Amino acid sequence: MSALSTRKARHGIVAAAAAVALLAIPIGIALPAQAAPPQTSVAKYVALGDSLAAGQGTGTPLDACLRTGAGYANGLDALPRINLLRNPGCSGASIGDVADSQLGQVNRGTTLVTITAGAGDLDVGAVYAACAPDPTSPSCEFAYGQALSTLQSGVIGERLATLIAAVSERSPRTDILVTGYPLPFDDVVPGLPQQINDAVGLLNANIAGAVASLAQAVPVGYVDVTEAFADHGAGSADPWLGQNPGDPITFLHPNAAGYAAYTNVVHAAYLVAVAS
Repeated sequence: MSALSTRKARHGIVAAAAAVALLAIPIGIALPAQAAPPQTSVAKYVALGDSLAAGQGTGTPLDACLRTGAGYANGLDALPRINLLRNPGCSGASIGDVADSQLGQVNRGTTLVTITAGAGDLDVGAVYAACAPDPTSPSCEFAYGQALSTLQSGVIGERLATLIAAVSERSPRTDILVTGYPLPFDDVVPGLPQQINDAVGLLNANIAGAVASLAQAVPVGYVDVTEAFADHGAGSADPWLGQNPGDPITFLHPNAAGYAAYTNVVHAAYLVAVAS
């Protein structure tokens, strides 16, 4: 087996192992020293994606893409041995936008890439804007139907798989971590909030499926954030997502605590990837 094949085989979906690592942290379980050899290299990191990659929702927007210094990419950059080189993430970016305008930021020297993309292909914010005033309106039914049709078609998984493969082609040595999205609402009742949660759950399934389809050929892992955000959705006692639908910058985007949660989950997944 070639060195590249060996490397690819070592990687794959890291979410399950990352979850175990996260569960171990609060109860003080220390791994044996030999299980996690010290990391000596510094990750050369590029963050790709939509508004969550950009850090929209907390902090002062720095540009038209609503990038901030408070997103999970900057949180990772603040940790040891991760150097954020570039973050072209942009609010509203679809998977195609990432491929067309952000992929060029990845080169052969890149060793870590995160991707958060897919919601822009559905325009979940537009669905909520159409449905919040009157969930029974024809405009709401149409907007939600369009998003559901896109999800059920499988096209998001196909687009994302193509993007992941393109990242790996540009930088065969890089570890690729593809994040999912938190479910926006807690303790929901039947109606629009539940429909939005269901749509995001189906989106996450599309993303995880795209990662799984390439896991044997590309060093890629899916990072599930839903458990980290449990009991912290919009409307909860301790929300980690903006709750005000009148504020399009923060609504349903992580606040500082939410981005800290993203940082922790992605970092745990990265440590598993580099140790395997």
